[in-house]
Amino acid sequence: MANGATCILDSAFGAGAAFLRAWQHYARALPRPAQLHYVGLIEPGHWPLDFSAIAQATSAESGEHAQALAKALRALFIAQGPAPGFYRLPFDQGRVLLTLCLGPRSASLSQLLMQADHIVLGMDQAWTTAQLHSLQALARRGTTLAFAGSARQDAGKPALDAALWKPHGDEILVFDPAWALRSSRSAPARVFAKPSHCTVVGAGISGALVARTLALHGWQVTVLEQHAQAGAGASGLPAGLVSASGNSPADPLYGLTRSAYHLTRQVLQSMLVQGEDWDEGGAMRAYAPSPWRAEALWLKPQSLIRACLSTPGVTLQCEAAVQRLHFEAGKWQALDARGHALASSELLILCNAMDAARLLAKTDEPVADALSSAARRALTQLHPVYGSISSGPAADLPGRPALPVQGQGHFLPAVPSTQGMQWLAGAGFEADDTASETDCHQANLARMAQLLPDVSPALQAQYRAGLLGLWRGQRCVSHDRLPLVGPATASGENGLWMCLAMGARGLTFAALCAQLLTARLMAEPLPLPKRLARLLDVQRLQDRGS
Repeated sequence: MANGATCILDSAFGAGAAFLRAWQHYARALPRPAQLHYVGLIEPGHWPLDFSAIAQATSAESGEHAQALAKALRALFIAQGPAPGFYRLPFDQGRVLLTLCLGPRSASLSQLLMQADHIVLGMDQAWTTAQLHSLQALARRGTTLAFAGSARQDAGKPALDAALWKPHGDEILVFDPAWALRSSRSAPARVFAKPSHCTVVGAGISGALVARTLALHGWQVTVLEQHAQAGAGASGLPAGLVSASGNSPADPLYGLTRSAYHLTRQVLQSMLVQGEDWDEGGAMRAYAPSPWRAEALWLKPQSLIRACLSTPGVTLQCEAAVQRLHFEAGKWQALDARGHALASSELLILCNAMDAARLLAKTDEPVADALSSAARRALTQLHPVYGSISSGPAADLPGRPALPVQGQGHFLPAVPSTQGMQWLAGAGFEADDTASETDCHQANLARMAQLLPDVSPALQAQYRAGLLGLWRGQRCVSHDRLPLVGPATASGENGLWMCLAMGARGLTFAALCAQLLTARLMAEPLPLPKRLARLLDVQRLQDRGS
């Protein structure tokens, strides 16, 4: 790939043996590529996988990697196993990215957006002409291909077009058509020739994860935060729930949040302390056909924000309020109230929630021209919603559940804090911020009376004793309650991008959106099927009248 990364498409992932070999080769390579992207297809009937076989790899070179892979796959295949879809699993501090595509081969290939450097062609099932066409659309000139295992000589091997694939040694083919390739193949061109400097506006959980992801790709990232510390807005809540949503694979939110949950879990496992900064175990679901959901965990967002902003290559500037943007000579300038430049770079990413609409509405004409009509409509339809979280001492709380509970609001039974174990209950979704502190507590306690009637009297007693704390904040919501991720124009060539409007699912969506933005920016494999990625695109209102 153009950015020094290596991209492999494996249509016969199996138990991951080829992935482990690729990881070992990547780890030993000198100079080491920027990243390894490995996309593996797993068809129905091939999961759950044999975790013990993976974990028992004893090679001195592969043992540690095999253990990490087995642990991640075991978590992915918990309970009844994952639904069909794409799942991004980062390893080696985000430098090795495994994207598993679960489902029928044809469906997975049709939803991939990538260009592979190398393809592993599986021989376990026959390939149709349409499947081979989809596979070849993911190749570029110079892509190499190898048959899985030793099946190359099998009489039933796929009939690859000899005009496209030329022999390269005994076991390797290379994609080398005799004609010029169209520019409209499956992967878009990279927006930037190479990583340089980037400005991120907003140091909440979205901005922090975007900054870290870009820094791991070689960018030097300046994060501008208007408050005295990072995570002072909606990300400042003491703790929140990360979980999958929906019950039907036909619901797009189901696929989005399941992919988001597993990616977030992997990020947390590699960066934070389990039991102190986050913990898993599932959640109980009130009023649901299935009362327990395995894919749920609680998280302290401030811990994740601090860890992300400490990534080498990331510089945080607090009390840096951006009042205006200016674009000149191919660079974006973020200006303060006196017109002084806080930062200047060819790439600027807005992760500042509702403030993005204000900032772009008052900027100069060249910047206004940098917005497509679809982006303008999306920004004008942003709206704030307000919520609050009540908290109190969890010790000796009669009837306290062992796991978080979801329903109309949610309840976290025990989160460690400087005041000892605390329970947290919330959160509202109100149109204004006029409620008093008393009203906020009573609204949260009323939700708990419905959600946890046996615990409600004890919560009310703590409230009357003056033992409760309150957090309240504003969340940024789009017209369809899904994030806005991507460039301000269809091409993105002007360098103005966005990652905002996380709404009430910011803790769940932020890591996935950061990966999606970076993948689009760097022309790398998407962490989502194309049809789901389009649901998060800033330009998704392009064909609508409003």
